Amino acid sequence: MNTRVLLLGCLLALSVQAQESKRELWTWKDASGVTQYSDRPVPGAKKVELSTAAPAPKAAAPATRPVPTTPPAKPAAATAVQYQSLEIWQPENGQSFFAADATVDVRMRSEPELAAGDRLLLYLDGKLVEGAMNSYEHTLADLARGVHSLAAVILDDRGNEKIRSEPRVFHIKQTTVNEPRAVGPALKPQPAPKPAPRPNTPK
Repeated sequence: MNTRVLLLGCLLALSVQAQESKRELWTWKDASGVTQYSDRPVPGAKKVELSTAAPAPKAAAPATRPVPTTPPAKPAAATAVQYQSLEIWQPENGQSFFAADATVDVRMRSEPELAAGDRLLLYLDGKLVEGAMNSYEHTLADLARGVHSLAAVILDDRGNEKIRSEPRVFHIKQTTVNEPRAVGPALKPQPAPKPAPRPNTPK
């Protein structure tokens, strides 16, 4: 009995270690009626097929779906600023400045403040004032005698006018060198000299 168990165990061990998934096994009974096993056929043996336990196939890893990437948010288009007002509040309208070397301080303001991309320009007598772009304050100098006009304009990034201020007028006057009494209505003509008296003639 032990021999049979030993032989069966050896055969099973061989079948487990075999590389093939199936192994041929032959069995028969000898003259004493004992069942014998062999991997080689003998006369009168019957073929027995033993299937070795094939390793269970590994479960396929679940296919990973690509994580959808969120496209970067596009920057919101800059809202065009609508200006409610633009004005020149200095100098005063009609203000006069005296002396040839007089300077004129110009002050401007807008509602709302100047937005990014827009341009603030200052015009003197219809000509662009260089150096005054995008500044609410500017000083004018070396102005000719006479009447001058100021205007402020805000343009968008394409050069389109968005708002224009009301014109502001001021005067540059030269100080007179004459005494007040020697000019204007105070100037009176000198009286004519009196004629000399006639000499007395004898009668």
